[in-house]
Amino acid sequence: MRFTVVTLFPELFDSPLAASLLGKARAAGLVEVDFVNPRDFTSDRHRTVDDTPYGGGHGMVMKPEPLLAAIERACEGAPPGAPARRILLTPAGAPLDQAKVRALSAERHLVLVCGRYEGVDERVSELAIDEEISVGDFVMTGGELPALCLIDAVSRLVPGVLGELASTEEESFSDGATLEYPQYTRPPEFRGLAVPEILLGGHHERVRAWRRREALRRTAARRPELIARRRLAPEDMALVAGDPLIFPASRTTVVLAHHPVFDRTGDVVTSSVTNLDIHDIARSCATYGLASFAAVTPVAVQREKIQHIVDVWLEDAREIARRQPPARARRGRQGREAAPAGGTGHRSEALAPVEVFASIEELLGELGRRAGQAPLVVATSARLHEGPGAPPRIGERELLVSLARAPERPVALLFGTGGGLTDPAIALADWVLAPIEGHGPWNHLSVRSAAAIVLDRLFGVRGP
Repeated sequence: MRFTVVTLFPELFDSPLAASLLGKARAAGLVEVDFVNPRDFTSDRHRTVDDTPYGGGHGMVMKPEPLLAAIERACEGAPPGAPARRILLTPAGAPLDQAKVRALSAERHLVLVCGRYEGVDERVSELAIDEEISVGDFVMTGGELPALCLIDAVSRLVPGVLGELASTEEESFSDGATLEYPQYTRPPEFRGLAVPEILLGGHHERVRAWRRREALRRTAARRPELIARRRLAPEDMALVAGDPLIFPASRTTVVLAHHPVFDRTGDVVTSSVTNLDIHDIARSCATYGLASFAAVTPVAVQREKIQHIVDVWLEDAREIARRQPPARARRGRQGREAAPAGGTGHRSEALAPVEVFASIEELLGELGRRAGQAPLVVATSARLHEGPGAPPRIGERELLVSLARAPERPVALLFGTGGGLTDPAIALADWVLAPIEGHGPWNHLSVRSAAAIVLDRLFGVRGP
């Protein structure tokens, strides 16, 4: 693997490239690193490589002439059919991840262009750059340290650089979705902390299962967005099914409050129950694996209405089961046997767990009684709530990380009907979830739509 670094400061690379694995890899001829300095392609006595930006502004911009000449020199000597891959290190580039590192390790020659000052003339990218890469959402003084990061990450995947290539297969991000499991070494006990017993037993399969489970738990606690990138494989699901840290939805109850809420004039009212709200939110809860769905109204006849809605669907499911010939089971997808009463996708499966309470306080008390500890309460609102009693606002990722710190506590996710929850109802919460917003001024989603969006953001599989 050959790296050619286009940089104004090649001396920054001396010590890192001479030490540890990179130093050994270079000495063994597995990795080659050379440098081209744009100052060597200037024509004035000051060796000028930057100039003021067109349009005004602070700082200086790297000039295209010397930089393009340096890149062209760096690409010389490439074998036929294998041109150098030209990469600009810039905060404006695509994020560097392990998948990109693996792809780059298959290249034979990488030219790494290190920007400086306020940036690089855009025509350089248009004429001589194949891709732009960033090592994170922050700004550094130049591209040299990011280039070192890329060289180190890619070099580790070059055959022969690591003593045991298999060790790269179990590292963080090796599968693109999980962090590495916790590691331990001697002594077996240190300052009151013991190595997990399972690691001392010598049972390889149990150790493998423990490590995979802990990798998933660590990822859910620290980087929940990685878990959401894709569905877990069946073997992973068998290891962690029902784990409340990995699947916080399994301990979350959606609460649809019809009181106390605002009407369109700002008065505090009790809103009417609608079949559509109960029906659609229950289906969303079932889709994302929530523990339960509870509707709150102080009006007895409205509570009876909710129960009637549920009963209608349960009776429909029972009627379908009665009509089904007992000797001929229906076939599900891929020809598998489908149970006649459960797991059929009938809406009764979503509506059967629906519960009804007279007040939010009654519901929260019942959740706490069942779990043996008070629930974490998260309110949703399209309005800004401020003042002494207002809970802090929290985003989806921060919420998932916070829930991971208390994996045994139940969670109540409050949604208000009508014009939204009142301030006293909001004050019952530990946090207020950041509102759903578009780029326009309209912000009046139905509670059904809002619930579906929030549940998908928190508990859905979103893809990479």
